Amino acid sequence: MQIYLFRHGQTPGNAASRYLGVTNEPLSELGIQTAQAAGCDPTVEEVLVTPLLRTQMTAAILFPKARQRVCPGLREMDFGAFEGRSAREMSDDPDFRWWVEQTRCMGPCPHGEARMVFQHRVCAAFLREVEKAMEANAERLHLVVHGGTIMSIMSRFARPEADYFDWRLGNCQGYRCEAHMGPEGLELTDVRLLHRVEP
Repeated sequence: MQIYLFRHGQTPGNAASRYLGVTNEPLSELGIQTAQAAGCDPTVEEVLVTPLLRTQMTAAILFPKARQRVCPGLREMDFGAFEGRSAREMSDDPDFRWWVEQTRCMGPCPHGEARMVFQHRVCAAFLREVEKAMEANAERLHLVVHGGTIMSIMSRFARPEADYFDWRLGNCQGYRCEAHMGPEGLELTDVRLLHRVEP
């Protein structure tokens, strides 16, 4: 089964390099234009999105005739007290410095999630969706989600393996891969970076 994972288009917070997790921002004008430039596939019947507007707006552009199915478990990490702020703005914030310097961004954000908790949530939700699609003998599965969501999925399931941050994508970029159930569970192979939607 082929899986297509797309990151949503740019938002104002993305443009300002702000931590954007649960904040429900729409796409910026540039984000809309970039999504439109990525092309579209009107043959896709269903696309998985998150509860956040930026994924739903992007999916509506990339897959204009698809029914959107919201999967809450695939939402972005909750950055808690860091939400809506940039690293530069928080350079003197002791909580932020501890999170970056002492935990290497793995510890819990104040009033938010720890990255390991976030990754576990995302990967469990993704695995459920892939298993359902395989049981239905689907040929393709399309998702429009978040950068952290994709990094979590790829760092857990992609083969050959790579570090979490190695899977970082720009807005409206994506990965196409083949999903297989191997002896050790789900594996994503034949990974290809996508700059445009493939009909």
